[in-house]
Amino acid sequence: MAIKETDLTRKELFAELKGELAAIVGEEWVTDDPVVLIGYSRDQSLETAHNPNIVVLPESTEQVARILKLAHKHGVAVVPWSTGANTGGGCIPQRGGITCDMRRMDRILELDEENMSVRIQPGVTFGKVYVEAEKVGLRNAVPSAPASVSMLANYLDKGVFQVSNKYGVGTDSILGTVIVLPDGQIIRTGCLFDDRYGSICVEGPGPDISGIFQASMGVYGICTEMVAQLYPLMPCEDLLAAQFEEDDLEGVAEFLRQVAREDCSLETILFQDGYMAMGLAPNMDGSEVIRGQLPRQNALVYYGGESDEEKGIRREQLDAVLERTGTELAPEGMLELFKELIPWERVFKIIQLTPRVERLTGCFELFWFNVAMDQVPDFARHFMKLARKNFADTDAARSDRPFPAEETTFYLQPLEFGRSGMLEMDAYPNQGEPEGIKRGIAMARDAIPYICEAGGQFDRPYGGEQSGFGWVQTPMLGTYYELLKGIKRELDPHNIMNPGRLGMTADPAGL
Repeated sequence: MAIKETDLTRKELFAELKGELAAIVGEEWVTDDPVVLIGYSRDQSLETAHNPNIVVLPESTEQVARILKLAHKHGVAVVPWSTGANTGGGCIPQRGGITCDMRRMDRILELDEENMSVRIQPGVTFGKVYVEAEKVGLRNAVPSAPASVSMLANYLDKGVFQVSNKYGVGTDSILGTVIVLPDGQIIRTGCLFDDRYGSICVEGPGPDISGIFQASMGVYGICTEMVAQLYPLMPCEDLLAAQFEEDDLEGVAEFLRQVAREDCSLETILFQDGYMAMGLAPNMDGSEVIRGQLPRQNALVYYGGESDEEKGIRREQLDAVLERTGTELAPEGMLELFKELIPWERVFKIIQLTPRVERLTGCFELFWFNVAMDQVPDFARHFMKLARKNFADTDAARSDRPFPAEETTFYLQPLEFGRSGMLEMDAYPNQGEPEGIKRGIAMARDAIPYICEAGGQFDRPYGGEQSGFGWVQTPMLGTYYELLKGIKRELDPHNIMNPGRLGMTADPAGL
């Protein structure tokens, strides 16, 4: 018979669950120690911290299935957790319950050189895959994030990469998945539907329902395996750096759009000076040195080919784009400094250092969304206006000074051959200070509705109940939103899977 929270006190319920979970994974892999629980209660976002009641670490799909069957029987919430690098509050347990930490499932199950694919578990990092794929002349598409991030979770979450202008976002690289549903049933999608398929691109049969589980924040189940595409490494490569005046956002957007449309680059991205310096330097002192020598806007284009001849052809295409758009190359000295300070051939493929934001205030208030490239200037200018409003310096002696520009940044990544772009606009309030949290929340209340109403689309709608992107955007979707809730009710009638996400309630009875 199921144990319901109404039958026992919450303390008694989780004491019972701890024993049952230990029988599944072993006593050493389940804990309710408060010292451990608090580490799962927050991330780099401004989301309100919530402790789980129990943390459990399974080592197989079968154990995950047994854990979810148990949680389903007892009506207890479950939040999946891979490598803990979330910056949008996606793994904070809104109503406590069980955090299912997948770090023990950290194996590369297969690397298929011929079909250029890799089969991985949730705890496998970008760095681990890159190192193994490089040995056979392949690479994974990696984001502007540290090598310690879960590749499976980032791909499933629609992660955006510098190669997104060529290969698309994370979900475009997924060939198959194994998903454990909220009641413990296991579903296989794509090439993993049948072991006879191998690592080939296959959807369906019929409508491809795997999309239900993509960018869904784990509200429909837990992904325990993935087959993802790999891509060839270019033996001949080089870097082009273009510069723009601080207010020349139109020039930035058009240059990146044309580079992506010409298909002459492997990776293309625009960084503002502070953002780029923080991402590339090993420490804050180093970032200040680099930032002082950078133009305000820096467009970096990584290009190459199978031969020097092909690389030269790509450079000719890039030079034509420079001429058409009237774009200036960055000073030669800046490019030389850039190449001297960082291992540039590798940094475009895999960022190995800690996240840049940890070196500023410890908080990353990011607003990232898809937008038409020609709309980027208006969004960026309005964001800076909101930042100056919400983060104005309160020191009377410096009251006319806006929030430091280097702590209010954005970057732009063209998608789909420049048809659209992913614009990330960031602010860095101090989450260790009440005033910093207050300012950050005020910024979110201004920025998120503006973005949604002006035509920006959050394709990864982070945020918990009454907070974040999801709560603002998803209810605006009408019938689409109702369908999301209907699927949730069908697959998860007790609302146990990462409740409170996608603009839905965390209340178990509220679906």
